[in-house]
Amino acid sequence: MSEQGKLLRSASLITAITLVSRVFGYFRDQRVAFLLGAGIEADAYTIAYRIPNLLRRLVGEGAVSAAFIPIFSNYLSRENRKDAWEFANSMLTIVTLVMSGVTVIGIVAAPLLVRAIAYGFVDTPGKIELTALLTRIMFPYIFLVSLSALAMGVLNSFHKFAAPAFAPVLLNMSIIGCSFVTGFFESPERALAVGVVIGGIAQIVIQVPQLIRNGWRFRPGLNFSNPGVRRAAKLMGPVVVGVGVVQINIVVGGQFASFLGDGPQMALYLSDRVMELVLGGYAIAIATVVLPMLSRNAASGDIDQMRSTLNFASRIILFVTVPSTVGLVLLRTPIIQVLFEHGEFDQASTALTTLPLLFFALGLSAFAMVKVIVPAFYALHDTRTPVKIAFGAMFLNVVFNIAFFRPFQVGGPALATTLAGVFNAVALMVIFNRREGSIDITSILDSLTRFVVASVPMGMVAVLMIHWPGFYFGEALGQRIFALAITIGSAGLVYFFASYLLRCRELGEFREIFLKRQ
Repeated sequence: MSEQGKLLRSASLITAITLVSRVFGYFRDQRVAFLLGAGIEADAYTIAYRIPNLLRRLVGEGAVSAAFIPIFSNYLSRENRKDAWEFANSMLTIVTLVMSGVTVIGIVAAPLLVRAIAYGFVDTPGKIELTALLTRIMFPYIFLVSLSALAMGVLNSFHKFAAPAFAPVLLNMSIIGCSFVTGFFESPERALAVGVVIGGIAQIVIQVPQLIRNGWRFRPGLNFSNPGVRRAAKLMGPVVVGVGVVQINIVVGGQFASFLGDGPQMALYLSDRVMELVLGGYAIAIATVVLPMLSRNAASGDIDQMRSTLNFASRIILFVTVPSTVGLVLLRTPIIQVLFEHGEFDQASTALTTLPLLFFALGLSAFAMVKVIVPAFYALHDTRTPVKIAFGAMFLNVVFNIAFFRPFQVGGPALATTLAGVFNAVALMVIFNRREGSIDITSILDSLTRFVVASVPMGMVAVLMIHWPGFYFGEALGQRIFALAITIGSAGLVYFFASYLLRCRELGEFREIFLKRQ
């Protein structure tokens, strides 16, 4: 099978599992919204969960994506499994020791961390203390998920994607389970926090059998002289800084939102979650598959294949994200109502959430393109360029937050994040083209134009159906769910039909891979 075929097949497997995860993720967020609403407890839980999650991204998306996978894949491409496993064991030992220390420090310094991320909480009595308590409960998650991320890197390098992709399902299931036994805890938010830690344990356990089947036998040892470890350390430093800059953008937005009263933190979180339903559904799946492929292309010096893979991945991602953006913008209010307007999450909470969702949706394609282009730099062992661009994006994010904070209120941080994301994607794409040769931007822009044109009739159908008298707007939740599902399904069919009339080659590529089974 061709490289493109393997990419689509693997990405589609991850997408199928990720969609299951997103369904459970929705039920998780729905339970959180139902139990906590959009008030003090919701804001405290959101920030407490964000703190270890920021560090998770430093390790998971930073150390693993930038350093571990390219080096481990390089060993495998040279049929050098003995050195590959020695490298993996050394990295696991180091990660275990470092993240144990980070976890202890995080638990002790939780109040300071909360003030650094949401200083505006000091204006509400007890809010800082509650957030710090929940942070301490959840902080061991960063240690657990760091080990899970390393296991994921090993399995992805072997092109084993099912178990790592399913791991987040277990996290969501554990939080959901704990949400139904809140009577055993002092408060619902504490039950949810315990569910996060249980989910972290489950994410490790599910990957162990597959690791053993692929030959990993853990033998602890601190071998700092290992060539792979030394190379990983050099790559890891810049990329951790780069990913850290991205997380600073999130912190900046959260700081501004913390001064807007009770509720904006949950509104930003839920709108981001809805946006990531699409981003995680296929864009992240493509990015997950593309890094090991690009790493092997780079190791063999096949830059032409790298450019071809990037072109293909970019077009496929835009084929999905362009109509998704249109759908999220036009149907944002019904989507939030159906997904979350239950229990403590009322109409005012919905109104608060739809504005940031509008601005996040506008940046969907840019966020997805960053997920694809950054692995190309990592595969070439260039971690400095994404860092430099990330610093530029951080500066713009701060400027945009200051500019949009007052006029757009809770929508300001979302708009700032989107504009910084657009800069990030465009800058990285231009730099890669200049250094490594064109990935045929003309063909990408041609496809993009077709996707935009095909999205016009799709959007018209969506608006007409959702506003059809008596179709959606009613008191019964079942009616709203049915109407929204039919609207999205019909609009999707219109998009595919319009794409067929416009001769979008991406439809043919999907058909060739999945129908002909080549």
